[in-house]
Amino acid sequence: MDKALAYAISAIIVGFGVWIFVMGLGSSSPSLWSIVGLVPVAIGLTSAFGPS
Repeated sequence: MDKALAYAISAIIVGFGVWIFVMGLGSSSPSLWSIVGLVPVAIGLTSAFGPS
């Protein structure tokens, strides 16, 4: 159960980063928001698949 919760939290973090990335593409500074969106994606993927 704990492992499933950890993966769910990681998926939420990745989803938030993807949301920032997609919304940032339509903003006035898409390159900045794309980089900002990739930070939580990297953190979420590292959390899910990194060393335990």
